[in-house]
Amino acid sequence: MTEQAHARTSDPWTSHAAAASLASDKIRESQSAVLRFLRRNGPMEDERLVKLYNGDPPQSPSGLRTRRAELVKKGLIADSGKRIVTKSGRKAIVWQVAPGAGR
Repeated sequence: MTEQAHARTSDPWTSHAAAASLASDKIRESQSAVLRFLRRNGPMEDERLVKLYNGDPPQSPSGLRTRRAELVKKGLIADSGKRIVTKSGRKAIVWQVAPGAGR
């Protein structure tokens, strides 16, 4: 699956230029930071990722979940097959660095 950045038709030309400049085969620093964090800290669900992440660059909770989802689409992070129950009582996927994701 190829990831493509998009801008809304109502966005300014700068947003369209930024979207066009993002290469789908490269990962951004914010994505790289999330990948490094999971390599160092092991598999975890999004709730724990948000709670423990203190990396550089700083990222919002929704930003962390978005970066993790982008890394899943790129095949760098994968579902571990494990589930945990969150504080809200819902089951959550435990994410891990994908086997063969390289360094």
